[in-house]
Amino acid sequence: MNSQKADKKLAEITVIGCGIAGITTAFHLGKKGYKVNLIDPTVNSEINNLSPKNGTQASLGVLMGNIYKRSKGRAFLLRNKSMKLWKEWLTEINYSESDFIFEKPLIKLASSEKEYQSMIELSNAKKKYGIEILDKNSLNFWNSIFETKLIGGLISHEDGRFNPIKLVKALMQSLDQIKINKIDKSVIKISKNSNLYDKRWKISLENNQSINQDFVVICSSLNSQKLLKPLGHEIHLEPILGQVFELELKDITSNWKEWPAILNYQSINFIHHNPNHMLVGATIERGTKASLLEKKEMLNLKKTAPKWMTTARISHEWSGIRARPKNEPAPMLKELETGLLINTGHYRNGILLGPACAEWIGLKIEGQ
Repeated sequence: MNSQKADKKLAEITVIGCGIAGITTAFHLGKKGYKVNLIDPTVNSEINNLSPKNGTQASLGVLMGNIYKRSKGRAFLLRNKSMKLWKEWLTEINYSESDFIFEKPLIKLASSEKEYQSMIELSNAKKKYGIEILDKNSLNFWNSIFETKLIGGLISHEDGRFNPIKLVKALMQSLDQIKINKIDKSVIKISKNSNLYDKRWKISLENNQSINQDFVVICSSLNSQKLLKPLGHEIHLEPILGQVFELELKDITSNWKEWPAILNYQSINFIHHNPNHMLVGATIERGTKASLLEKKEMLNLKKTAPKWMTTARISHEWSGIRARPKNEPAPMLKELETGLLINTGHYRNGILLGPACAEWIGLKIEGQ
């Protein structure tokens, strides 16, 4: 009997790439009872804040799921599904550090009248998702923080963030518990097996090693293009870079009790942690090299930065590269041919969309 039609627990699946897409896909498939290999040269590397190994670890972990403007279509459905799935997954992810939580809420401040009008429409349409316009007292607080006269803003009570490093560590521990096989090798080539009685796919690894698999799921960001081209599949992804700065503020700001898990202003995310530290970051640039001009623009808030920003010291900075599909919406979720799937190109929503995209992959595999 062809192994493709064997009992699903006998089916072997390789997931290539250990960013958030690969990790969540492996986690979901492992929970479903499949035998899963997770392949990436960094899969067993130590994970820490100071040297992020990929775009996921270099992110801020923002989940803007409910605040999304649309209320129908593929992008909305993926966000909606993921927000529900994250609640379920948090009860299943095992982690030894008790402070691993989904931090809420998210506040977004308007930087134009047009943006504020859009916020009003959004709050009216999505009250049931915990979204409302900021009241006068809150707005006065943010006026004092940013030393300006803000037009308005909104609060999303169910959006927020995960600490990406803690999230990756938690998921990695869970992968060990459900017996996911981690292979810290580079994939050199993917090819088809000609014998119908063999597993469909051959994955060639470095050092002349190889494994045969029923299914291959490619989650390897920009490297996906190189792996797929020899198989006759052309996909088009472009690098988009995000920069993050940790600011050490000159004065202790323990009175900033109203600071949410995430504050978004001028498309920049602010995370206040500890009395005098602030993370400031955004995914805004094309290419693979951090721009000094973009750095200055971000830290100057387009020449409107408050004193606490202009006098702060940068104690640490890092960047991460994400993949964005060209000429098609993100993320790239496709069944390219029988047993060959792709889950990548999430742009800046990898952590948000991880569970829904993993579920999509699972359903495709289940249907074969």
